[in-house]
Formats: sequence, structure tokens, C-alpha cells
Amino acid sequence: MHVSGILRRLTFIASLVFLFSIPASAQLGNARFGIGFNTLLSSEDGFGMGFRGRVSSAINADLSMAFDLGVSGFVLNGRDDAKYVLDPQVALIVTMPGINRSSYLIGGMGAYINTSDDTNAMEGPTIHLGIGWVRALSESVLFYEINPALIIGKKGVGAAIPFRIGIIF
Repeated sequence: MHVSGILRRLTFIASLVFLFSIPASAQLGNARFGIGFNTLLSSEDGFGMGFRGRVSSAINADLSMAFDLGVSGFVLNGRDDAKYVLDPQVALIVTMPGINRSSYLIGGMGAYINTSDDTNAMEGPTIHLGIGWVRALSESVLFYEINPALIIGKKGVGAAIPFRIGIIF
């Protein structure tokens, strides 16, 4: 079986575990949704841009669990040579103590799934650890974060360093 098929199944299983591991009242009452813009610097693919979505649910006042799905396109060489990457993640988010509680740590695991036909393209599971900040708006929250990931490929390792900015509802 191809690595991306295995990673897709693992992502599906992780999302089911996430959805069913939190009590139903927390799923409905504490769920937060976010969408954002993503830039990605990859050791294998160069500079890419894309979009990301996240659903998170608070476990307690300091800890949340999140599931993200992002897509990035490496299109600076034109459409004909473009590469696209999916990078789902399951993460824990720890809100840092402080007066305004505006910073957080995010870490977990995910996948780097290259959709190109190149059999030598880097793809595999990832481990990520990053930091982010939030700023309250009138009814939503602005977030920005950097969340580097180590890509564990078949024959080597790579790195992906995303910068994300978006809105949490």
C-alpha cells in the first residue's frame, strides 16, 4: 500500500478518535472553528502558500485538542510544475499563563502528503511543535502561529516551517 493511503487512513482514524473521545456536551459547547492563510517553507518543495482549517475543543481552561487540515501549493514555478501538499494534524494546545493569556504552545503529530506523481517526493508522518498568539476582535479572535514540523520520510527526514494567520469563530 502506498504511504499516502496509509496516512489518509491514519488521519481518518485520528479524526474519529478526536470526535468520539470528548464528551458530547464539550463537542457542542466548546467547539471552536478557525480558518486561515498558510505559508509553508519546505526543505523539499521550497515556498508554498495555502489555506488551513481547524476545529478545537477545550479539555479544561489551559488545554485544548485540535484537528487541522491544510493544503499548500508550491506554484512559484508555474502551474505546470506546481506541487500540492496536504498536511493534516492532530494537536494539543496549551494556553500559556499570564495576564492576557494571548500566547499558546501547539504540538502533536500529522502527515505530509504530497499529491504529485513523483515517486521520490518527500512524504510521511510528521511531528510538530510551535507557538502561537491570539488577539481578541469584536466577536472573533485573530490568531497567528509558527508550527515547525519534522517530516519522517522513507529514506530521510525533511522539515516544514509554516506561518499561519487566520480567524477563530
